[in-house]
Amino acid sequence: MYRLYGFGTQNTFKALYVLEELGIDYDFQFVDLFKGEQKQEDFLKLTPMGKVPLLQLDDDCIFESGAICRYAANQARSPLYPEDALQRAKADQWMDFFSIHLGKWLSTLFFENVIKEKAGMGKANPETCEEARNLVLQQMAIVDDHLANNPYFSGESLSIADLFAFAYIEQVETFDFSWNDFPHVKVWFDKLDNRDSIKRARQKFE
Repeated sequence: MYRLYGFGTQNTFKALYVLEELGIDYDFQFVDLFKGEQKQEDFLKLTPMGKVPLLQLDDDCIFESGAICRYAANQARSPLYPEDALQRAKADQWMDFFSIHLGKWLSTLFFENVIKEKAGMGKANPETCEEARNLVLQQMAIVDDHLANNPYFSGESLSIADLFAFAYIEQVETFDFSWNDFPHVKVWFDKLDNRDSIKRARQKFE
């Protein structure tokens, strides 16, 4: 059985959404980052970074959400991570796009507008938020253009790239954002939002 260590942020949700979609048997262990549980000696023995998510497999562990998603789908021999090299590369490219570009700015806004207050780190930085929001809008337009001609990120079928992206994009609900300019992203978003796997993963934090 897998054990996933996590906290209620997008990186953990990426892994949760994939595990639930795969139907894999796993145990979820909440790690309270606000209490510094990720820096305790026992946890640091499992991962040198002291971060979540972390997937424990018997006597070994995998950190980084992308690696966890790819490993789990590979082990399950799931079409969520296509065998075809080109389709797999397309899934990878969008996962990288979100990690490096759009997801980075969405997470910046989430940190400024949500995490800072909860962690007692003060108020959001207006300049940081303005920069991040402008880049979100620019890069969301790229995603909307892609989804205008593709039902999913890697083509005709759901992949781990969609679940990965969804965990980032759902963060728009935490700041001033309108779907009006991104109708194709909204159609895609609603499809995933209604999946049972997404609902089951969210129940971990209810």
